[in-house]
Amino acid sequence: MANVKIIGTEVYHPALAVSNEELAELAGENADKLIGIWEYFGRKNRYYAADYEESTLFMAIQAAKALLSVSGLQGSDLDMIVFSSGTHDYSAPTDAALLHQALEGKDSCIVYDSNANCVGMVVAAEQAARSMMTNRRVKYALVVGSEQIARFYKDSDLASKGLCGDAACAVLLEHVEEDGSGFIDSLYYTNSQKAEDMLYPAGGMTRIFNADIPMEEKKIYLHPEYNVNVAFPMAVANIEQLLEEHGLAKEQVKHYILSQLNLSVIKDIASQLGEDIAKFPYIGDLYGYTGTSSPFITLHHAVKDGTLVSGDRFFLWSVGAGITSCATLWRL
Repeated sequence: MANVKIIGTEVYHPALAVSNEELAELAGENADKLIGIWEYFGRKNRYYAADYEESTLFMAIQAAKALLSVSGLQGSDLDMIVFSSGTHDYSAPTDAALLHQALEGKDSCIVYDSNANCVGMVVAAEQAARSMMTNRRVKYALVVGSEQIARFYKDSDLASKGLCGDAACAVLLEHVEEDGSGFIDSLYYTNSQKAEDMLYPAGGMTRIFNADIPMEEKKIYLHPEYNVNVAFPMAVANIEQLLEEHGLAKEQVKHYILSQLNLSVIKDIASQLGEDIAKFPYIGDLYGYTGTSSPFITLHHAVKDGTLVSGDRFFLWSVGAGITSCATLWRL
């Protein structure tokens, strides 16, 4: 039986690193309060693009080229390219088409953009893997997640800006014959009762060129009580359900790689699962919150650091505005 394995990852981030203290200089007398918020969420540093040339698309291209280089593959070897982002540079053509162009991809390649907001790359990899299992023509798939959320928060919302960082991650999937490794299963949870509590553009795309609306008012809208807390208990429930359905004990899971949005939530989920926090790698203190790519950047570092090796089982879980979350179970 065919399966799909993750065979490589690479990360790109801008050179400009900004600490809590440096960013808080913009806040004046509120600096200590903002630093307290950022530290609660687990932030110390983040990377920001220095100018508009270092765009979401640019970062994705750099990550993808780096991954192909270390994998010994060419763009022409790719059978599918999926570009995940909540801050795509283009609607037409797709960013995936422009990435395909930059990589000199082949004519028969499947290319498309994906947007499930911050859970997007987990969803994109899961959907690509399921597609590859039944499509013998897709040997290699490239899934790239790239995000620049901070750019689109209102200037007055420095607290939210400071949570975020700019980065991209590229992941290479390979169709293989069953060897006990690869994609195992997934579960979703969606609660759209308050989907309008986060909106970007704030007035919708139909109003984006309305000159009567100030540009600042077209940026991200957050309801004063906006949160994604409803999804956190479901992370535990979905993980435990997948373990039960596949006859696995928690001792057989090496890592739980979760959204890097909130370190306090990661600690709480670890406690609810009765697991050691060491099994929950965290890189949000280095990168800030990178949205769609955050779980995969964490995966990249876990493999690079040797805490996750071939044969290890691990979960990827994240949540996006809407609210939708997805838990996926893999074996490296």
